Amino acid sequence: MQTKYQIFISYRRDGGEDLARLLEYKLTERGFNVFFDVESLRSGAFNEALFEKIAECTDVLVVLPPHGLDRCTNPNDWVRLEIARALELKKKVIPIMMRNFEFPETLPEDIDAIRHMNGISANNELFEANIERLVSKFLDSKPLNSDEQLLKEAKEGNVSAMNAMGLRYEFGSELSPVNRRMAFFFYNQSAEAGNPGALYNLGDVYEQCERDVSLVYDYGIEDTIPQKNADEARKVMHRLAVDCYTKAKDMNFAPAIYRLANFAEDDNDLVNALKLYQFAADLNYPPAQNALGYYKMNGIKTNRDPQSAISLYKQAADAEYEPAIYNYAYAMRSIDVEIAIQYYTKIAYVIPKAALSLAKIYEGSLHQLQNAADYYRMAYEAGIQEAGDGLKRCQDVFFGRELRESEE
Repeated sequence: MQTKYQIFISYRRDGGEDLARLLEYKLTERGFNVFFDVESLRSGAFNEALFEKIAECTDVLVVLPPHGLDRCTNPNDWVRLEIARALELKKKVIPIMMRNFEFPETLPEDIDAIRHMNGISANNELFEANIERLVSKFLDSKPLNSDEQLLKEAKEGNVSAMNAMGLRYEFGSELSPVNRRMAFFFYNQSAEAGNPGALYNLGDVYEQCERDVSLVYDYGIEDTIPQKNADEARKVMHRLAVDCYTKAKDMNFAPAIYRLANFAEDDNDLVNALKLYQFAADLNYPPAQNALGYYKMNGIKTNRDPQSAISLYKQAADAEYEPAIYNYAYAMRSIDVEIAIQYYTKIAYVIPKAALSLAKIYEGSLHQLQNAADYYRMAYEAGIQEAGDGLKRCQDVFFGRELRESEE
């Protein structure tokens, strides 16, 4: 039986979706069960199912972009309906106010109380401090997968909990400081019990040790490399990583298959890499779909097939895999520029090249110089020097236009 949802995220698709997705990711990462609907329930007879999710949750986050409440004068507006139901059920309603959001002077009576709710100011670049403040100061919900509960389940023999505790110890958490020896212990126990995810994590540990041999002492596995020669130690670590990934591959664990494809690529064994990427892509693993798309787009050890490549990019992009979002947008530029803009915009904050591409589209084919300047500036501030020239061109045009207008 699925654990009930704890947090409901209400958002306006126009302007609020990206932040809503980021909130879902950050809160899920911290052990909360979050309901984030991508419009699938917001229609017709399905509205009661959505209201049931609100009733199930303890906290309701309302993402508010600029003018996000303006349409709430419409009694059938979904954001209004969600807020009104949450307030009616006396849920903890927390406004998440994006940059430049302001409450309207008047709101419908059934949602007016939201203006008096304590909330958080945020934007699409939501930083960790905001999330930590939201979790510690605002939410009534508590993480389902707490360290204490996971540790208890791990000690009772729960294989998934063992692997999860390994992750907590490897990367640290609020209650579990980094302890790589304990991480290796739990990964190893879980792997021995047949957990493919733990085998993958062990493989990653061995890869880290291959790159930095001194880490074998942090993980407590120095006895696996009796050789004192660092090059020999790296070979041992690499062999152990391949062994772990291969065992996980035999269980159809896609991330491990993908890493083996990476190894084959590093060894210039592109035929085997293609085969492994195809295997992992067939298991719907977004990084493999993206890699396979690249092979098909460029005809690497296979027939060039742009149509299949674009389809693969889109599958991975719609799963929110950022490199695939970029590749899909790039492929769509000459086919449908509006789609290209839509996907580039999703990642402009995290992939500077996407911001540069947007700037070029706005400057070149659309002649929207203000948008072009904004994205050139974003790319330039992220370290892309080429964007500085574009920003200067746009500013020169603005300056010339203002000068001409003043002379007239």
